[in-house]
Amino acid sequence: MSKRQLSPDFDSKEFLAQYWQKKPVLLPKLIPNFHDSLAPEELAGLACEELVESRLITEFEAGKWQVRHGPFEDSDFTQLPESNWTLLVQAVDQWVEDVADIKTLFNFLPSWRIDDIMISFAAQGGSVGPHYDYYDVFLLQGQGERSWKVGERCDSDVALIPGEELSLLQDFKATMEFNLTAGDALYIPPRFAHWGTATSDSLCYSIGFRAPSMAEMIEGFSDFIIKDQDPAQRYEDSDKQTELRGAEIKPELLEDSYRQLTERLAEKHQFTSWFGCHVSQPKYPELIQPLDKALSSHDFAALLADGIQLTKNPSSRFAFMESAAEGCVLLFVDGAMVSFSMKQLSNIVAFCEAVDIVPGTSSDLLTDPEIVELLRQLLNQGSLLASV
Repeated sequence: MSKRQLSPDFDSKEFLAQYWQKKPVLLPKLIPNFHDSLAPEELAGLACEELVESRLITEFEAGKWQVRHGPFEDSDFTQLPESNWTLLVQAVDQWVEDVADIKTLFNFLPSWRIDDIMISFAAQGGSVGPHYDYYDVFLLQGQGERSWKVGERCDSDVALIPGEELSLLQDFKATMEFNLTAGDALYIPPRFAHWGTATSDSLCYSIGFRAPSMAEMIEGFSDFIIKDQDPAQRYEDSDKQTELRGAEIKPELLEDSYRQLTERLAEKHQFTSWFGCHVSQPKYPELIQPLDKALSSHDFAALLADGIQLTKNPSSRFAFMESAAEGCVLLFVDGAMVSFSMKQLSNIVAFCEAVDIVPGTSSDLLTDPEIVELLRQLLNQGSLLASV
C-alpha cells in the first residue's frame, strides 16, 4: 500500500464547494514528495501488451498530429525523434498496484465516479493539442515539467480542426497558464478547453471521472426495462377512432401509447437500480475471471480459518445505494445488483470502503453469515481475489 497522502493544505470541502464541476484550479503540491509509480520505459513496455490501450501521438509539423494505436513494438520507440511526441497508456491502474493506490487519495469523491488513471509520457515539446473532455479530470504531474494553458468552457458545436482524429479545437484562446512540477495537480471540469505541452521529458497522471451521457442513459435504461416488458402490451386504437384518410396518423390516437411509455420511463426506482448497475460495469470485464472450481461454503470457511486475505480485483467496481422507497440497501458489483435489509447498511458501507478483508481486522464482516456468503460468491466470480 502506498504511503502517499494529500497535502494538509488541501481542503476537500472548500474544493467541492468552489471548484468541483465549476472552474479549473491549480492544486500546488497536492501530493507532497510525489514519486512516480513506474519509469517511462516501463510505461512503454505496457504499451506493447496486447490487452493494454495505448496511443502514440507525434506532432510532425506545427498544428498537425499523427496518431498511432497500440500495441506497439520496441522498434516503434527506438525510431522516435528526441522531441514532440507523447505516449498515452489508458487505465494503468488496472495493471500497476501503486498507480491504483492513487485513486484512494480521492476518497472525498465517490469511488464509482472514477473511471481510470491514464499515464502519458511526453518528450520535450510533446503535446496532444488543444481539446476538451466531457468529464472531470485531475492532471497530476510526475517527473519533469509540463506547461498547461486553459481556456473557456466549450459548447458541443465548437469548431474543430477538420480531418483530425484527436478532435482538436480550431480556435483556442488561453485564459490561464500554469507550469506543473512533480506533485502538482491541475483540476479541469468538464468541457473546459486545455492544452498541455512538455517543457521537459515528463510523466502526467490523468485521473478521469465517469460521466454517462444522456444518450447512454436513454439507451441503457430503455434496454433495462425492455427485459421485463410484457409482449402483450402493444399499440391499440383508442376510443377516439374516427374515419381516417388513407395513411393518416391522428396524433390523438397516440395518447394512450405515449402515456404508457412515459409512465414506464418515469419509474424512478427502476432507473436508480439500472444506474447503479451501469456505473459499476467494469471497464475491462475480461480481466474478471471466475475460479476454475467454485468454492463451496465449507471450502470457503476452511480458507477463512486458514487466514486467507481477500482483495478486491482492481478491475472490479463496487457501489451501494440506500433505497428508502424499498427499505433496503442495494449493493452493485460489476454491473450486478444485490439487495440487503437495512440492518446490513454498516457492513455494506465497510465492505465498499475496505481495500482488503483480513481475518482479525475485518471481524464484523467475517462473522456475519450473510456477508460471508456474499464474499464467497464474489470470490467465485472473480470480483475478489484471495491470497494467504
